Amino acid sequence: MRKTALVIYKPVPNQAVSPEMWLGDVVHKLATEGGYQVKVFATGPDMSFKDITAEDFAGCDLVIAAGGDGTIRLVLGALAHWKCAIPVGLLPLGTGNQLARNLSIYEEHLLSDPLEQALNVILHGEPRAIDLGIMNGEYFAVAAGAGPFSDAVIHPDSQEKAAWKMLAYASAMVQSFALPPVVFTVVADNETFRVAASGIFVTNIADLGVGTLSESAELDDGLLDLCILDPREFTDYMELGFRFAGGFVGGKAPYYIRKVKELMLDVQPVRSRMSQFQKFGHKMRAAFRGVQPEPVPIQQTITAMIDGDPCGHTPMNITVAPRAVQVLAPKPRIS
Repeated sequence: MRKTALVIYKPVPNQAVSPEMWLGDVVHKLATEGGYQVKVFATGPDMSFKDITAEDFAGCDLVIAAGGDGTIRLVLGALAHWKCAIPVGLLPLGTGNQLARNLSIYEEHLLSDPLEQALNVILHGEPRAIDLGIMNGEYFAVAAGAGPFSDAVIHPDSQEKAAWKMLAYASAMVQSFALPPVVFTVVADNETFRVAASGIFVTNIADLGVGTLSESAELDDGLLDLCILDPREFTDYMELGFRFAGGFVGGKAPYYIRKVKELMLDVQPVRSRMSQFQKFGHKMRAAFRGVQPEPVPIQQTITAMIDGDPCGHTPMNITVAPRAVQVLAPKPRIS
């Protein structure tokens, strides 16, 4: 009996590569080199992981998530929800492709073909159990976040991402220094504290594409990394820039990291204080827009982000789902 592979993809033209350019070749290679009969499943707008049913996975020996981190999150969330141990292959077709990058499924350079590399891993790699996060009932594989830095991740639209790739995120990050920090209440594994921050991320991976967020993050340690970013002055932003770029860090960057299993994140309805540098950026931002600077708002709630997409608002209740899915990754190199 032939094996069965299910390819799940997003049929909208906001991917780096449209389905017409890759789907036929992928089906052909899976059939001829892998011995699979192939089924395809096109996702729809606003689809939830619960819309992919256990029956859709029935009889499958392999599931392939083809798309960006949003599509991959949808597929992995469905498999975790239905407790399906079917191995998942990742075809990185989005802008960031953070999970595939952190699994070393492909390398980015001018002469590389990410799809060819990913297909080779699907056909010859081995399953690796990885953790997922759950935020307010929604699964995520990369990171959840809130605050101006988090908003910068979801700010670029599909045209900007298609034109500028990861530079679209970097540009939005730079502009965020003109925005006031947010005062958060954080409950991390039963410890409660309050902090003003420009961004709080709960991440499952080390590299977010614009740089390394947490060097200690691991995909299969049963924990998530809480990262709090609170730059105030020009030197703080320089320290963060060097940290993200993988360069020298003096150890004084306004950056806090700890391992967590459970986390609650909410906004305190108070007016935060801006530094002189942030006030300067705030005034310059208003001047470029031809408007008067607005007073720092008192925020009741802010946008929650998971894997680069907006997902409701605070408060955010986050837990880890240890070793929730099996993802195909390259076999370890024998030294």
